[in-house]
Amino acid sequence: MNKPRLSLLSLSLLLAALGGCADREPQHMPVQILSAPADQAQLTEVMPIEQVLRPQDVLDVIFHIGTTSQTRYLVQPGDQVDVTFISAPELGGNKLVLPDGSIDMPYIGNIQVAGLSAEQARQALQAQYAKVLKKPQITFSISHAMAQLDNLRTSLTNPATGLSREIVVGSDGRASFPLLGSLSLQGKSLSELQTLINQRYAKEVGAVSVDVLLKTTAANEVFVMGEVGQPGAYPVRRPISVLEALTLAKGAGPTARLDSVVILRRKGSEVEARVYDADAALDGKALQFAYLQPDDMLYVPKTRLAKAGALSKQLADVIMFQGVGFSFGYRVDNKESNNSNSSSK
Repeated sequence: MNKPRLSLLSLSLLLAALGGCADREPQHMPVQILSAPADQAQLTEVMPIEQVLRPQDVLDVIFHIGTTSQTRYLVQPGDQVDVTFISAPELGGNKLVLPDGSIDMPYIGNIQVAGLSAEQARQALQAQYAKVLKKPQITFSISHAMAQLDNLRTSLTNPATGLSREIVVGSDGRASFPLLGSLSLQGKSLSELQTLINQRYAKEVGAVSVDVLLKTTAANEVFVMGEVGQPGAYPVRRPISVLEALTLAKGAGPTARLDSVVILRRKGSEVEARVYDADAALDGKALQFAYLQPDDMLYVPKTRLAKAGALSKQLADVIMFQGVGFSFGYRVDNKESNNSNSSSK
């Protein structure tokens, strides 16, 4: 199904104090509202459902360690290399590539060879020795390649799990991977992370690839607000449909407009809001279902919303991002009613 063409409006939602206190100084935050044009407002808008990684998620990383030829292999720290001088054999010998990627050579000191092929390393040595020797002739070969990979293979080998390792996403959204160090996983999906890691291994190691699986995920929350039986935050461990979210919140209220519910999702420092026709889904007429990811908010209005202007008038929820998730105070903005609801995370 072709998605409706989205119109982009920039505005600020007024933030009330947590707990519904009206006497505190109001705050503002930039909000990006995406809504369908009025003539396309009935079209079903489907939100992406690929879950992003979060702190305390546990990854199962399966390593595939291969072999490669001398012509394609890039020198790595820990490798053993042979350097030979045709006219000055006393200068050569077997060298260990140090952790900083260099080898220690007579007269010229340390020279970087990590990340170079054997031929590139030979050329680098020859260029340096040309400054102190007359027409040096040098050969360079890798006598013990992939020392790091041998160590990695040894550390990973497990009779039960094979070449795999459990890696936990830290509270700062980072995780450490063998030979790569600490990487930021904040906001990345599982497939995006796997692509990133394989690109890094291909560039920095050359003979390692991985499959990344999500073993367990920490409990997260979605927020269901507005005209529902029980507004509030609900724990989830996976993306859930809009209809599931409504069920968690004890169903829609008698004044709810389910043809115009709003899904709000964090996009960096902004909030993205889209209108979705849940009535069509309930009647079995929707071509596709919309899903909520952890930390999304579902807002059920009293009147039909087709434009961002109408959304900004009805959506009086307080939304403030603090780390991961929403912190908010909540009230129903209705001049004809004295009733109000408040909730805070």
